[in-house]
Amino acid sequence: MENAGRASFEILKKALDDDLDGLNVSVVAGPGNNGGDGYVIARYLINSGADVKTFLLSPREKIRGDARANLNILERMGASIWQINSVDALESVQQMWSDSSVIVDAILGTGLQLEVRSPYREAIEKINSLKAIKMSVDIPSGLDSDTGKILGVAIQANLTATFGFKKLGMALYPGLGLCGQTQTIDIGIPETAVQKCTPDVLLYEKPDLKRYLSLRSDPTAHKGTFGRVLVVGGSSGKTGAVAMAAMAASRMGAGLVTVAVPASLNSILESKLTEEMTEPLYDESGHFLPSAANRVLELAQDKDVVAVGPGLSTGPGALKIVQSLLNHYEGKLIIDADGLNCLAQDLSFLSRTNAEVVLTPHPGEMARLLGFSCSQVQQNRFAIGKEFATTHKCGLVLKGASTITFFPSGQAFVNNTGNSWMASGGQGDVLTGILAGLVAQRLPLEAIIPFGVWFHGLVADGIVDRDGPGPVVATVIVSEIPNFLQKVIKTCSKKGKDSYPRFWRRLNGVRDR
Repeated sequence: MENAGRASFEILKKALDDDLDGLNVSVVAGPGNNGGDGYVIARYLINSGADVKTFLLSPREKIRGDARANLNILERMGASIWQINSVDALESVQQMWSDSSVIVDAILGTGLQLEVRSPYREAIEKINSLKAIKMSVDIPSGLDSDTGKILGVAIQANLTATFGFKKLGMALYPGLGLCGQTQTIDIGIPETAVQKCTPDVLLYEKPDLKRYLSLRSDPTAHKGTFGRVLVVGGSSGKTGAVAMAAMAASRMGAGLVTVAVPASLNSILESKLTEEMTEPLYDESGHFLPSAANRVLELAQDKDVVAVGPGLSTGPGALKIVQSLLNHYEGKLIIDADGLNCLAQDLSFLSRTNAEVVLTPHPGEMARLLGFSCSQVQQNRFAIGKEFATTHKCGLVLKGASTITFFPSGQAFVNNTGNSWMASGGQGDVLTGILAGLVAQRLPLEAIIPFGVWFHGLVADGIVDRDGPGPVVATVIVSEIPNFLQKVIKTCSKKGKDSYPRFWRRLNGVRDR
């Protein structure tokens, strides 16, 4: 508790440019250890010359353990302490809160699971209405630390000092949007304890491309070294989807990319694609016939990865292709878009497949796979995604703000790149191509899939940083892949460097420029 409080104080002090003398601060504390951290912060603020008032949102006799010990120290220092046991009592302190330049939120910690009750609810609502700088201790009060859900009401913090590790709920929306700038504090958790209980959820913040760079630096390498991709998709009116996926795969470094398309659309694809090869298959009115499935399987036999779904449609031919690949293909299989909608008609194919499958649904597609509503998926993305990946023994990229990638092992990665300017049609097809291009290069899925997700968002972030706010459409992402891949490679190649350009960092939605 001393470590946590002292380090939180140092973070606040730095955020205020060390200007604490005479600063009007209200520390609002709950009954548990979170409140105890607040008492430590209050002590350090007082000793630095700040004008500190501490408010107890619970009866003093309910405060126990280390929290009580630190409250006792404050009292012996002669600190200004008010006790608030009811909503009515809040009225008497509102003016003092309004006069504060800083409010320290030490009300509720990470153990909260039920909706916030009185008087905590009213206190949080009042604090949120004020103009003061708000620093939350460990986590904004009212936030579910596991899901990011707001439990009725939660503090909207400007700064959060969190302990040991970032909490999952602080990396997922809506929680991510409540934390402001977040800093993680080492409070003395032994490294041996961490090694015994390694987190199974990691925030993907920077890539480890050692194996990728080693592969690409082989002077004897040729196009076969970097893998063969088959993209299966396209239908009348949806040729752009499969074209973007194929071009993204090429630009990510795949050695050879072949696109299987309905025969009547082949001339359109040939005019869109240059480096990629096309394979026209049996169709009717721009949609695959079921008989095309056999040729897809033949084409797939010498491919390192098959990506199926972009622009595919969900007719009988598309359904036959998806099910045939799951039944007979034994390589790496990425299923996206209409491929997922075909799969949703019979999930049992996942339990019978010998392919190494990665699914890339957005929340609506995930809802169709499970027979849920989209809101049900959004309310508990992590638990739903993890259960699906472990049950069906597949990789799962659950797209959206803070995309989460799950693996059958239970390991999960939360992505921290991307922005709302890239929210437009075709981005999922580009991501499918990025992933296929990387997977073709025979790198472990648990290493390369999270990187692909991260890189996709990184390109969009970099474009906005460079050009200013404005829509970033899918074709622009495709065209910029080589440029930003080169930047990442250069950064990762610098010996002794453990950082990357500042615009690649992201602190809870606020880009550090």
